[in-house]
Amino acid sequence: MSPTPPPPGTRTSSGPTARPGRPSRWWGVTGGIVAVLVAIVVIVLFANPADSPDRITAVTVAYKVESASLVTVGFDVTRPPGQPVTCTVTAQDGTFASVGSAQVVIPTGGERTTHHEVSVRTASKAVTGNVTDCVRTTP
Repeated sequence: MSPTPPPPGTRTSSGPTARPGRPSRWWGVTGGIVAVLVAIVVIVLFANPADSPDRITAVTVAYKVESASLVTVGFDVTRPPGQPVTCTVTAQDGTFASVGSAQVVIPTGGERTTHHEVSVRTASKAVTGNVTDCVRTTP
C-alpha cells in the first residue's frame, strides 16, 4: 500500500512551512550577509585613510622635456602643516627606465598644499618626468 497524501492545506513536517510562526534559516543567513556587506561599505566610506590629516600625497601636474639632458617637472604636494618632506622626482625614457632623478626638500611653512617645479638632469633623452614619492623629513 502506498501512503496517502495529506489533504490540501495541511502542514507537513518538511518544507519551508514546517514550523509555523518561526522564520526559516534562509532569512537568518541572508540577513547576516546583508549586515556584513553594509558594515563593509560603511567602513570603506567613513574610515578612508586618504582623508587623514597626516597623509602626504604628491601629484605630478606637468612636465616639459627641455633638452636631451634636462626635464622640468611640476608637482603639487599635500602634507601636514609644519611638516617638512623630501620628494623624489624622476625622468624616464621611452622604455620607462629611469634616466635621471632629483631629491627635493620642501621646508615647513606655507599652505597645506604647495606647488613646486624641479629641473632634473638626465643621462639620455627623457620622454616624461614625475614625482615618485614624498616622505617625512626629520627636522
